[in-house]
Amino acid sequence: MKYKYIIGLLLLCLLSVAVDAQINIKTYTSATDTFYWKRYIHVAKPQKISLKKFTVSQQGKIIESFLARHLDQFPQFTNDSLRRFGLKDLKKSLYPVNINGDDLPDMIFSGFSGGESDIVRIYLNQKDSFSLVFEDYQYITKFVETNGLLTELQTGDIGCCGSYLYFTRNYSVKQEQQEPIFVKGKQEVVYQYTEEPAASYPLPVSFTTKADTMLLRASAAQLNEPFIPYLDTFGNIIAKYRTRAKGLVLASKSYGKGNNWYYVEMFPDASPSASILYDIEKIPTFIRGWVSGEAILLELK
Repeated sequence: MKYKYIIGLLLLCLLSVAVDAQINIKTYTSATDTFYWKRYIHVAKPQKISLKKFTVSQQGKIIESFLARHLDQFPQFTNDSLRRFGLKDLKKSLYPVNINGDDLPDMIFSGFSGGESDIVRIYLNQKDSFSLVFEDYQYITKFVETNGLLTELQTGDIGCCGSYLYFTRNYSVKQEQQEPIFVKGKQEVVYQYTEEPAASYPLPVSFTTKADTMLLRASAAQLNEPFIPYLDTFGNIIAKYRTRAKGLVLASKSYGKGNNWYYVEMFPDASPSASILYDIEKIPTFIRGWVSGEAILLELK
């Protein structure tokens, strides 16, 4: 019985040592999220614009008329089992605008999708009904009209539920016989804890990588540790490239004595061999971050 007691104590001690060892290895969790990226200003979230300045007059009447025909398009506001918001909230999320120059008020919905993310939908007024012509997550960050016609649109997507990337998606809008055609353009992504440059270049400068290998980082510093489990990366590394890549330099930071860093936008021609990124497969995505000046060649004119 005595030997069993001693063996039990030994096993308990070994288990404690093992647990301690595991804790030492895994100490880089939420606490170490502060190890570098809370020491500088982060890039800002994509800024949601106010759609009110684009709306037409008599908004209340137009919204009531729209909902009389298409309330069934918004079950997230009417279904008791799903409802987090009511009809009043739905009305606040609707913006009557004229996007195609026919003097008929079209409708933009920007609000609760029924899930965790918000959604943007644009409905075209066809006199006796409205047809859905555009849909994207989560909100509008750019809305450009030219001669009364919608010509450019950008959406911002900051994700939800632990998401850590900021996306912006650009669309050009072509009008064909007063029918808007939304053409997907450039998608950009940046890690939310990326260091914000102090100032941007008036004009971007092209660059190519010096070698087949390059690291894109969240800040202007060479930090290769600690290991960050939930990102599955080390230090401030955002992406690793194993092929020659190109991009644009948007800003720079110098510590003197040739220790220069560049805030860049990577072209999607070359894909990272490893990264913390997600949802970049469907649309060619331009990735932003910092690279060492020793890793790239500037194409100065």
